Amino acid sequence: MSARRSPETRSAVVTRLRAAGCVFAEDEARLLIAAARSPAELAAMVDRRAAGLPLEHVLGWAEFCGLRIA
Repeated sequence: MSARRSPETRSAVVTRLRAAGCVFAEDEARLLIAAARSPAELAAMVDRRAAGLPLEHVLGWAEFCGLRIA
């Protein structure tokens, strides 16, 4: 969807994550935007991350030695 990839959307996600204390907000925003299948799913994922859920739990995978471990 073009709406979720717009610079405004990315900026809003980064701002929300920064406000929640996410140190790597830009990287996390990129991952969340890429993983979300719809704007509603992106909003839910950002809400869960901003509430403190680990990024790996929100995404459903973790990176280890260049591999995605689910």
